Amino acid sequence: MDGLTKDLEEVAALLPRLVGAQHRRLARELAEYGLTFPQFVALTVLEPCTQGCRMGPLAAAALQSAAAMTGIVDRLLDRGLVERERHSEDRRAVVVRLTEEGAGLLAQVKETRLQEGRALLAALSPEDRRHFRRVLARLVDLMEK
Repeated sequence: MDGLTKDLEEVAALLPRLVGAQHRRLARELAEYGLTFPQFVALTVLEPCTQGCRMGPLAAAALQSAAAMTGIVDRLLDRGLVERERHSEDRRAVVVRLTEEGAGLLAQVKETRLQEGRALLAALSPEDRRHFRRVLARLVDLMEK
C-alpha cells in the first residue's frame, strides 16, 4: 500500500469519528439548556432577523421541512423562546421572532460553546492550531471547487 492510500484510509476513519464526537458533544451542551439541535439551529437562524422570519425561509435555512419546522417552533413557543404572529402585510403568512428570553438563552449557549471550543483548542500548541487551521482551510477550498 502506498503512503497516499494509507493516509486516505486513516483520514477516512478519523473524520467520521471527529464529526461524531463533535455531534455528541454539541448534543450534550444543548441538552443542558433543554434544546435539541434543530431547535438550536432555528434560534440561530432567527437571531439576525430582528423583524422576524417567515416559516418557509426559516425552514429552508434550518434544512427542515415546513411541517418539521412548525413542530420545532411550537416547542420553542411553549418555552417562551420565540413568538409567532401573522405577517402584517400578508395575513396568510406567519412570522417568527426570538423573544428576549430566547435571545438570552441563545447567548448562554453560544458562550458555553465558545468556552468548550477554547478548552479543546487550548490542548493544542499554538503551532498545531495554526497548522490545523491552514490544513482545514485548504481542504475546504479544494472541496468547494
